[in-house]
Amino acid sequence: MSNGCPKLILTVLVLWGFALPMRATDFVPDPFPPAHFTNLYIEKVEKGKITSIQLVGEDVIYKVTVGTQVLEMAKVHPSGDDWFVFVQGLNQAKVYKWVPDYTYPGQGVTWIIDMAMENRKLTSGGTNDYPKEGAENKPQADPKAGPSIPFQVFWQAALALAGKAQPPTVSK
Repeated sequence: MSNGCPKLILTVLVLWGFALPMRATDFVPDPFPPAHFTNLYIEKVEKGKITSIQLVGEDVIYKVTVGTQVLEMAKVHPSGDDWFVFVQGLNQAKVYKWVPDYTYPGQGVTWIIDMAMENRKLTSGGTNDYPKEGAENKPQADPKAGPSIPFQVFWQAALALAGKAQPPTVSK
């Protein structure tokens, strides 16, 4: 073997390592959020239908009800990667800027978020209104526009955590 052979092998191994897909667990030491989320409850009420996502132990319960009738129920145990993607969605939606109440007069969709992760807590909700894109600490104040982009990103991340949607694409 020539002196260049070990260098070639090392170069191939390094390049091969970069080609492997990276996962959240490659960047975050275990355990990731399941051990840190102490509370997660999300509820969205629209036209009498209640959709809720709740952390129970290390499982996430997804439920859709109308009155006392359960239309759909699912229980999932999210992986560390699932939690990582959920937290990325929270950051993209800038939930850390959300205020406790977004209310616009009239009838409409109501929603509530109550969650705690380590030393961070968020309780926010709304009736007929959502956080404004670009100024998430302010109300959108346009009920005809429907859910704002920050709320849609958050809701899709929550649904993905519950196994009910693809996670939102996170912009870099």
